[in-house]
Parts: sequence; C-alpha cells; structure tokens
Amino acid sequence: MIFNLNEMHSFRWGEISYIDFDISNSFSALLKLNTNQEKSLSESKKELEDKISSIKENNADEDFIQSYIHHYTYDDEIMIDEIQRIQRYSLVMSIFAFYEARLKSLCDIIEKEFQFNIKINDLNNHKGDLVKYWTYLIKVYELNGDNLQDFFTPLIHQKKIRNIIVHSDGTVDDKQIKGIPKTVGISFRKSGDLNILQVDENLYVTFLLESIRLFFEALLKEIDKRYIQLKAN
Repeated sequence: MIFNLNEMHSFRWGEISYIDFDISNSFSALLKLNTNQEKSLSESKKELEDKISSIKENNADEDFIQSYIHHYTYDDEIMIDEIQRIQRYSLVMSIFAFYEARLKSLCDIIEKEFQFNIKINDLNNHKGDLVKYWTYLIKVYELNGDNLQDFFTPLIHQKKIRNIIVHSDGTVDDKQIKGIPKTVGISFRKSGDLNILQVDENLYVTFLLESIRLFFEALLKEIDKRYIQLKAN
C-alpha cells in the first residue's frame, strides 16, 4: 500500500507542507517495518516447520514422533510465539507514538506562529495528550472540527488497544474486555482468568495506519484553511 497524503493539494502554510512530507515518509517507514518484521517471523516459522517435517520423515513410530517433536521443538515454538507478540505489540506502540508526536508538532507550530493567550500546557491533561491536543486545535485555534470528529473519535477508542499493551502487557480480564472496541485484526485468546490480546498479521496495522492517514489528510487541510483565515484578518 502506498500512502500519498493530500495528493495534488497545495498548502498556503509552508510549515504544513513540511509536516505533510514528514508524515508521508513515516507512513512508508512503518509499513516497511511491518513487512520486514513479518517476513522475518515467517522465515522462523518455516524453519520450524522444516525441522518438524524432517523428524517425521526419518521416524516411523507415530507415538515416538509426537513425543519427540514436542520435546525437541517446544522451546522454539514458545520463542517464535514470543517474538510474534513482542514485534506486533511494539509496532502498535510505535504507530501511536508517531501519531501523538505528529499531532503535538502541529500544535507546537500553531502556538509558535500565533501566540494565543492560552498555551498547550495550560490545558487539562486528565483525559490524555491526544484529547489535550484536540482541545487546543478546536478551542484555541478554533479549527472547524465538523469534518474531523468522525476520524478522531475512533482513534481515541483504538488507543484502548495501545493502553492494554503498555499498561498490562496485552492482558485483560472478562470485565475489562467488554470496553474494548471490536476491531479488524484484533482478537483475544483465553488463558485462565485472563484474555490475551492477539494482533493478527497485517490486518490491524493496515487498519490503524489507514485510520490515522485519513485523519491527518483531513486535519492538515483544515489547519491550512484556518491559517488563511487568521492571516487575512
């Protein structure tokens, strides 16, 4: 998938053009990282499958084969599962870090350009940085949020996935799982009294990046429109 933010769109505010370019490059980098990680994981799984096939080919006793395979490959299976979990969890965290950092950068350049009385750090942070930056854009910069709310709100809901990874290592109990949005590429595996977050290959990462892309595509245009209005006054 090739991301091209604001294709053929020309910004009046030069700073937005630079951020637009930076965001586009970051999308490409995150997609490439995902591809490389999944390729490496796939190769590890293939090596294990070949090892198991070799054991089966060289032994006729079925009971011995199953017992031996379990003994011989158990550590490898656990390691590969852990690599998969760490890789996919880490990428989800990286995507949210990118999203939050770019949103902060936009607020920072607005604050520097216009010197509003209310500063970013004056705003309440109890609902998290994403909501704080959103509040700054809507309430201080007075951005028209009508075309943006439908993009922003689902990302706030998706941050629950990130928080599960960061704060509880991907595990939730039955009560907590009820508050998690049903999302493509996300599932939970039962383990005792807990539910373990499963990030499916490519599906969730692609969905998350596309959701963020659409938000920034609309956001940058609205920021530029408001810039033109303010500079005309």
